[in-house]
Amino acid sequence: VRFVGRVAMWLWHNVFSPVFRGIAAVVTWWWQNIVKRYFALGRTAFRLVATVARWLWHNVLGPVFRGIGKVISWWWNNIVKRYF
Repeated sequence: VRFVGRVAMWLWHNVFSPVFRGIAAVVTWWWQNIVKRYFALGRTAFRLVATVARWLWHNVLGPVFRGIGKVISWWWNNIVKRYF
């Protein structure tokens, strides 16, 4: 039983623990140097697109659709309802 315990401890200290530390180091490096940068880049791009889309809606598309609605409303009330 003591032999099995010594073998298990040797395996832990000389194999498993270094492997887990190595995996942790690689994953930590990958997260810090690759994933976080691309997430930040994606977030910045999304915010830029959202800002442009919001500006387009408020300054171009919204007024255009309101204008189209007013023209259709005028046409309906002054032409269609009057003559049909």
